Amino acid sequence: MKDDNEGDPVWNAWAEEQIDLHRASAELWKNDLIRVVHPASGERPDLVEITDAGRVAIA
Repeated sequence: MKDDNEGDPVWNAWAEEQIDLHRASAELWKNDLIRVVHPASGERPDLVEITDAGRVAIA
């Protein structure tokens, strides 16, 4: 199946940004800087909060 957005530079830029945001979120979680309070439900994304380590990191 061909993606209708294939080759669309605006969509490609948006998709790359989404991947970058997910990657950054995963890194924050792996480094214990944020924690998931409520997992994604399909209607909304994960709800997260900063951890004590995260507070120290930004202080």
